[in-house]
Amino acid sequence: MIPNEKHMESFLSSNGSLTEYLVLALPYAEINEEVRGFKRDFFKQYGAYSGQNSCAHIRLISFFQMSDREERILSSIREVVSEMQSFEVFLNGFNVDNRQRELYIDILNKESLSDVYHTLRMKLFEELVSLSFLNPRYEPHMSVGKDLSPLQFIEAAEAYKEKPYTNNFRVSRLHVLKREAPFRVWEKLTELPFAKSEGELLGLY
Repeated sequence: MIPNEKHMESFLSSNGSLTEYLVLALPYAEINEEVRGFKRDFFKQYGAYSGQNSCAHIRLISFFQMSDREERILSSIREVVSEMQSFEVFLNGFNVDNRQRELYIDILNKESLSDVYHTLRMKLFEELVSLSFLNPRYEPHMSVGKDLSPLQFIEAAEAYKEKPYTNNFRVSRLHVLKREAPFRVWEKLTELPFAKSEGELLGLY
């Protein structure tokens, strides 16, 4: 996602550097290891691909802003998550996205993640981010590999369409990453916890 000329003009009036921010949810370590296993198997079977070395995650939102607005960005995200309670995410089998040539693990209950996404989207727009930076269409999923070659995609779609996989985890915080030009390596910025539910306060989760 590259900012257009109009937004570049507003960026140039800032004293910071152009930075890409990413907000995501991470599963338990056990699930991360399982997904990394899928990625290794895919690499052995079909060769190198985009995302083969990344950890398991659910991408919520990404956007460009100048680095001197970072505190405003974090404050906006913190305000949103501090009013939300944790929720379960149920992973259920594999699916593909034809437009992105992407193989991913599907999510059975998408509503909670979609609610988080849209709340973040509107809060960031209200504070400092143009909606043109944010994708109005959001389909929660856990990516295994994207931007696959046409042959990789065809073979993977066939091989994984009936492959079973189920697991679940509780989302109780969001993680914020950032990267600056040339936009190759993500750096962990912070993690922001949700409001504690009654069950969490009682030690049930």
